[in-house]
Amino acid sequence: MSRSVVPGWRELRGYRRAWLRPDLLAALSLWAVLVPQAFAYAQLAGLPAASGLYTALGAMIGYALFGGTRSLNVGPESSVAIVVAGVLATVPAPEHTAVAAQLALLVAVFLLIGYAVRAAVLMRLLSTPVLTGYLAGSGVVIIASQLGKVTGVRADGTPLAKAGAVLSHLTDLNVWALGCAVLSAAAVLLIGRYAARLPGPLIALVVATAVVALAGLDDRLDVLGPAQGGLPVPKPPWTGTLTGMVHLIGPALSIALLVYAGSVLTARSMAAKEGEDADPQQEFLGLAAANAGAALLGGFPANGSDSRSALLAGSDARTRLPGLGAAAAVLITLLVLMPLIRDLPQAALGAVIILTAARLIDVPAFHRLWRIRRTDFVLAAVTALGVLIFGVLEGIAVGVLVSLLEVLRRAVMPYTAVLGRTGEQHAYRDVVNYRDAETLPGLVVYRFDAPLFFANADVLRTDLRRLIADARPPVREIVLDAEAVYDMDTTGVEALHRIVDDCDRAGVDLVFARTRTPVRTLMRETGLDDRVRFFHRVADAVTAYRTAHPEHRPAVRTARPHRRSLRDRLRALLTGRGSSD
Repeated sequence: MSRSVVPGWRELRGYRRAWLRPDLLAALSLWAVLVPQAFAYAQLAGLPAASGLYTALGAMIGYALFGGTRSLNVGPESSVAIVVAGVLATVPAPEHTAVAAQLALLVAVFLLIGYAVRAAVLMRLLSTPVLTGYLAGSGVVIIASQLGKVTGVRADGTPLAKAGAVLSHLTDLNVWALGCAVLSAAAVLLIGRYAARLPGPLIALVVATAVVALAGLDDRLDVLGPAQGGLPVPKPPWTGTLTGMVHLIGPALSIALLVYAGSVLTARSMAAKEGEDADPQQEFLGLAAANAGAALLGGFPANGSDSRSALLAGSDARTRLPGLGAAAAVLITLLVLMPLIRDLPQAALGAVIILTAARLIDVPAFHRLWRIRRTDFVLAAVTALGVLIFGVLEGIAVGVLVSLLEVLRRAVMPYTAVLGRTGEQHAYRDVVNYRDAETLPGLVVYRFDAPLFFANADVLRTDLRRLIADARPPVREIVLDAEAVYDMDTTGVEALHRIVDDCDRAGVDLVFARTRTPVRTLMRETGLDDRVRFFHRVADAVTAYRTAHPEHRPAVRTARPHRRSLRDRLRALLTGRGSSD
């Protein structure tokens, strides 16, 4: 393999002794945070506690060698664990471990295919609003899944049904479980507030386990029970023919998309803090290696972790050795420490999971989307509701579908604007948004911000016909700013011919400005070139109109219109009354 394909090997070959101490300290910090998360996410996925450590071990080794971002940590992660739990709910319990490993292997296969076909375009299917909504919905689902553990009340069904079951059976509440959960959560929060460098979840779980063991509270609290550890032996995850894995293809593809999109977003964020750029193509290979490693060791699909990656980015680590060091510490945990966790209370583990899930619900992000762009807020909200109503896997599909519908909406209903001259540079801007927009009576400068094709061609014709019909005084010339029309199909060409016919019947000249070469070529080949005039700049077209009509003086808009409809913009434009933002 080339050095570019295995960046971890290249880094290790050039390793310096001075980097060892900070890298080892980062490895120990990573291990302290990783172990309780591995236990928690394995339980969340419906798997034995050791499965979380197997996932971490295989994923960290694979990503350390093939991953593209030094500070990205890949391993067990909550949003993927809840998807795995949904898949495992449909198969018998004895098959859970094997099916989870098969899922990880299929995820690795899909990521390798993405690497081979250079499918980084998949990242566009899960936009930031969709991921925000998905994570928020997943956070609520995860919290609801732990209500039974922290209250001792049996709760099944949808998140709403689980919450209702707990509220309707408060008399069955296990005060020992609730007290353990509250104290564990309080310990984690207090350590995070006053001693942020200490591994709060690990300390809270160790203390809770010790108290249960020493006080003999295992008869009052549900505990983890005997946990199998030992040295994991790499082996293929299938137990029979490969045909048994066919039903996992759909869920594995969804998980692969989620893993890639979420990990690349985290990798970009971590790399930006170091003044670097993440390589989306290399991430395919690194994540594939991580999931293949998890599969071979009997784990479940791995994903990039925001919290653990932030820990690495904030440390003094210089290389990706902390991942390998933490993997070695995980191996020691499997060999030596597993017998000590049998008295780990489920309520404490549930509290840690709930605190982690709560961080997935990013309320400031929703507020920011609402403030900046309402349609993005709707995307996030619909995706979150999709996760809550239909399930986690289906929620991903809802998010992708809503994103595609939004792309279609923008294409079918493109942004259009009547322009006026503003500023010292004589730039032409939307008259609705610029108070000092200067216009000329009888002249309309119009911009169409989309490629012109079958789905939106009628929008252009309808807008221009309305402009001509509603104009007082009459329109003499329309300048079409075509810079954003970077492509056009035959339906668009036909629409332009009909627009020229409309303008001829109304006695209006149609002029094009800033027309792109491919569009101009198509217009020439279809005869449009002979029916309209062309200018390189909008200003040149306006100057030509001024020269032909010296009697018209510019009108400056001074008052804001009541409505932002095209009709109101036209009236304000042509009469000189009204205003803009």
